[in-house]
Amino acid sequence: MDSKALHLKLQAMRQSFFDEGYLNCQYTQIEALEKDKNPHFIVEVITLYFRDSPNVIAALEHELEREPKEVPKITKCILRLISSTACIGAIKISSELTKANTFLQAGNIEGIKAALRDIKKEHSELRAKFETYFQLMRQAGPVEQAVNSS
Repeated sequence: MDSKALHLKLQAMRQSFFDEGYLNCQYTQIEALEKDKNPHFIVEVITLYFRDSPNVIAALEHELEREPKEVPKITKCILRLISSTACIGAIKISSELTKANTFLQAGNIEGIKAALRDIKKEHSELRAKFETYFQLMRQAGPVEQAVNSS
């Protein structure tokens, strides 16, 4: 596949993130930051998110299994995930985190556990999508290359 075709495929894949409800405009704001200063900024931000968030998810899971439950630690994990997830615009994960937070406020530990299963599912799906997307980005190369090759 030539560079121009790869870039078109990349654009379609990017748009699917929005069409399928995985990302919101926060993601485009992060993309805008990368234009001149750091052409790989979005890759770095998303990679950091997917490197750090599994640790917080694991910590939340651990806190939910502990007895006695330490609500401040559970709260800290949920709020940390809400914050980092909102920063990248991952709205499906954010939606599940909001549910977990609602259950937390109601003192419903089983509800939080159920929400955590959905958080992990959405997290895994988005991670897989980004892995494919970034692989395609590497194959496609810079946009200027695709524009100049026609």
